[in-house]
Amino acid sequence: MTNHQAINDLILHAADEGIFGLDLEGKHTFVNPAAARILGFDAEELLGKPSHAIWHHTKNNGEPYPAEECPIYGAYKDGKIHHGEDELFWRKNGTSFPVQYSSRPIVNEDKTLIGAVVTFRDISARREAEQTITELRRQNDYVLNSAGEGIFGLDLEGCHTFANPSAAQLLGYEISELLGQPSHSLWHHTKDNGNPYPKEECPIYGAYKDGKIHHGEDELFWRKDGSSFIAQYCSTPMRNSKGDLIGAVVTFQDITERKRLAAQLLEAAKIAEVTRVLGNVGHDIKNMLMPVLTGTSLLEDELNDLFPSLTKSDIKDVKKIESVCTELTQMIKQNGRRIQDRVREIADAVKGVTSEPHFVACQVSPIVEGVMKSLQILAKEKGVALLTKDLEHLPSLEADGKRLFTALFNLIGNAIPEVPKGGSVTVTGSANGRNNKLDLVVVDTGKGMPREVQERLFTKNAISTKAGGTGLGTKIVKDAIDAHKGTIRVESTQGIGTSFFISLPLCQSGEPTEKVRPKTDVPENETSRITF
Repeated sequence: MTNHQAINDLILHAADEGIFGLDLEGKHTFVNPAAARILGFDAEELLGKPSHAIWHHTKNNGEPYPAEECPIYGAYKDGKIHHGEDELFWRKNGTSFPVQYSSRPIVNEDKTLIGAVVTFRDISARREAEQTITELRRQNDYVLNSAGEGIFGLDLEGCHTFANPSAAQLLGYEISELLGQPSHSLWHHTKDNGNPYPKEECPIYGAYKDGKIHHGEDELFWRKDGSSFIAQYCSTPMRNSKGDLIGAVVTFQDITERKRLAAQLLEAAKIAEVTRVLGNVGHDIKNMLMPVLTGTSLLEDELNDLFPSLTKSDIKDVKKIESVCTELTQMIKQNGRRIQDRVREIADAVKGVTSEPHFVACQVSPIVEGVMKSLQILAKEKGVALLTKDLEHLPSLEADGKRLFTALFNLIGNAIPEVPKGGSVTVTGSANGRNNKLDLVVVDTGKGMPREVQERLFTKNAISTKAGGTGLGTKIVKDAIDAHKGTIRVESTQGIGTSFFISLPLCQSGEPTEKVRPKTDVPENETSRITF
């Protein structure tokens, strides 16, 4: 044996891979120990024996493997190298294993094919590992595809590397439209105030810039159709096996409904607290009103006893004083009872009972007169005239007198402080027989309202320009008009004044309570003045 042959034998015996030679009939010409061991044979059992029939006789699907189809034999048939890792080799004990193999042609000095050398290794462990990895990937895909949260990966440039179906659905895209595209410009481009959102300020990008987890629930994400939603998100950095930052994983969900419910709960808590306070305040007001009303009645009795006993010489002054006292005591009693009615509404509301409107046939004129009398002292102090025009001959209408009184009281009461001394607040009326409507206009010569105040009138967001005002008055007015199926609108010019236009149906059931009577006994442009 030459030295070269000895070295080759040492290599064959030391190799971990199975190595054997085949002649032109496919019989083994040499077998190294690793090949015999892997196949479960002794080398002597293989030498000179046909290889295909011993360890390559059956396909992966269990069918016989014809020798003429064997790719390993191909090396000494076509003189080309054949290799692969999709073949099955069979052991002596009848078990099989997947192999990675290479079959190379052997040629002599004359370049004549004389056989092939086959190397192979058992890749069962690798296949099991691959199967495990495949299964893990499949499970990961199941998790990603089944997750209700949106999940996607970002590379170091902020482009999507993967996206689960929920992410695509929440954002209104197809997954293919997201992959490889810059995330910030697609769904995080604008702040909630409408200003552009610079990507360098993006907290979601921060995860792969500073290596920290970023999360929050105050960001606005934008859909493909241009709509947006409030998102709760978490951006977690991704690192490779060396610990280098390679991107980020972002999870998010639409919490718009959660935010809405939270706001509702907060509002409900506020309402509950307001209700509690209203109940207490209403109870105290009711108790405090009792001595006022009782005292007014006693004062009225005393005055009734006093004035008849005075001498005739004082009769002129007495009559004037008696008239004023009578008017004031009547006003105190009427307003006290109205306050009692309103407090009773508070008590009912606290108990969860809201009274429905009570519609009866009534005239507008006495309702307006009652409002004017209630506000006459305030108007006198301010030097403001309270006027009425064309109310006496208006047709009756179906209305809730208390609610209508409240509406007009608020409109006129709000107007008086806004009118300079010497100005006026006037209520006029007209009837529209064709539409079965009654129209009222409350006009003041005050300072007028800015546009932004007019736009918020009659809403819960109404604002007041008066010191100590709450803005609730016009909302109360609107509620009362709505209860009558009527309408109200405002026209105002700063420095000139404000006009409120009210239109009410004559009948709540759709049929007029009485026909509109033409005005024949009231001169045109006649105006009534409330005197003090």
